[in-house]
Amino acid sequence: MADNDQQKSFGTAIINTNKASPKSYDLKGTIEVDGTKYRFGAYKSTASGKGKLKEGEPYFWMHRVEKLEMATGGESFDPAALE
Repeated sequence: MADNDQQKSFGTAIINTNKASPKSYDLKGTIEVDGTKYRFGAYKSTASGKGKLKEGEPYFWMHRVEKLEMATGGESFDPAALE
């Protein structure tokens, strides 16, 4: 693996293990595409076997992707706000 200073980070995805409610996202985070930051929330599901994944394999489907608004003091993103 290369040194950290040689790696580019495009964002962070966090598995939500401490969900506030059953409707809370299972995966949430931020990602940068072409210099624009977005936040996302995703739910975990299980494949039916009728597509590319084998039956029973877990996957996440994106429910919410929106441009990340910046506050004057820095990023306004609060992962808990995606709940």
